[in-house]
Formats: sequence, structure tokens, C-alpha cells
Amino acid sequence: MRNIKLKLSYDGTEYVGWQVQPNGRSVQALLQDAIGQLVQSKVDVIASGRTDAGVHAIEQVAHVRIDSTIPPDGIMKGANSILPQDIAIVDAEEADLNFHALRDAQGKQYRYRMLYCKQRVPLLNNRAWRIKHELDIELMKKASSYLVGKHDYESFRASGCTASDAVRTITSINYVIPSNDSLSIPSEGRVVDIIFEGDGFVRHMIRNIVGTLVEVGLNNISPDEVKSILEKKNRQEAYRCAPACALYLVKVYYTV
Repeated sequence: MRNIKLKLSYDGTEYVGWQVQPNGRSVQALLQDAIGQLVQSKVDVIASGRTDAGVHAIEQVAHVRIDSTIPPDGIMKGANSILPQDIAIVDAEEADLNFHALRDAQGKQYRYRMLYCKQRVPLLNNRAWRIKHELDIELMKKASSYLVGKHDYESFRASGCTASDAVRTITSINYVIPSNDSLSIPSEGRVVDIIFEGDGFVRHMIRNIVGTLVEVGLNNISPDEVKSILEKKNRQEAYRCAPACALYLVKVYYTV
């Protein structure tokens, strides 16, 4: 038996999420089918964590145990020839049999992309959350400072989350403004990326945080109110859940 570590990239637009679901196409199911065809047996592909319907991955990490002599590069090339164009294995390597993509993950980086532009930008459809009003980024930064650290993020956890609790550590929240030229957007538009790093995130946590931060950026609530929302540990206190289409899993961290 061998253990293959995979790095994956996918556009989540057409999928119900990473995990196999009874009501639609999932990234996991397609990967398992593709690799299963290559090794001629049923396989389980285990990822570092779920991504929800519509969420993208720049670098998701997974592992699959196989009883086959096909080298990792052959697994990658063979599976990619079967997979649809919006899913790709970008790297594959032999891993220790004890490596577990979910249990061994030490942290993750996510990016949430917002677009301020009064007109539609077709190239960013299903890639960013378009907001028609300018955001006060400095106010959002101040609000974000209250969320960094180890906290109970119950106020930002979606119903139906199966995690035992919402205590997590966010190590940083940073704001990046890419150049318009690099994204081919109109000069009057602006993209703002919020980069989250932490040891883990409960269901819809980042999207619920972003939805609340946008209310700060629109001057609908004060930065200090975000601190109050966090402390109340009540989802009803927070604001809307930001769209899934603008969220990207960027990196998964491991100790080795």
C-alpha cells in the first residue's frame, strides 16, 4: 500500500463543494472516480477540509492510498486526462503512510476577493463579490484587529456546522489591493483581497466575517461593534453571509 499526497486546484462554480453529496457533483467524487479508473479499484481521496459549494481552491491538499505501482506523476497526468477542465491535480508525490491531509493540517490561508465597480466586470463573474459602493478599508482594518487571536467565533458560525465548538485562532487578517491592469478591470474599479490565516475555520466563518466587515466598510456599523458581535457568541448578532464565489483556499500548512 502507498500513500500519495496531492495538491489540487479547482473552480468551485459548478460543484456542490468538495465533499461527496447526494444532490449534485462534487470535486471529491470526480477525483475518486478518475483515480479509481487508473488503479482499477475504489479509492478514498481525503482532503485537508471541506470547501463549500461555489468556493474555489488555488491549492487544496489531499491524500489517497493506493495499491498500484503507477508513479505519482503518472497518477497526476492520468487523472488530469479524465477530470473536467475546472479541476486539476497540480502536484503529486509519495508520502509517508501516516500522512493524513486532514488531521495533519496545521493551518490554512484563504483569500476573499471583493470588487468595487459600478459596472459589471464579466471576467470576474463567479470570482469576486461586486459591491457598488466604495468601502472604507481603514475602518475594516480596525474592525479586523478585534478578530485576530484565539476566540470563540460562534457569532460567525453557520447553522448545521458539525464541529464540536467554534474556538479557533486567526493569526492574521491582511488587506491587499492588486493593480487594475493585472486583473483587466476598468480604471474606476478596484479589487480588495482580504487574506485570512489561521489554524482552522468553522463552516461559513470567513464569509460571515466578511459580510460583517463590509457593513463596517459601508459605514453602517462601527468597528467597535464587531468586537461586541464576537463577544456575544450569537450568529443572529452578525450580518449577512458573503457570497461563496469570491472565496479561495490558497494554502494549507503542514509541519513537514
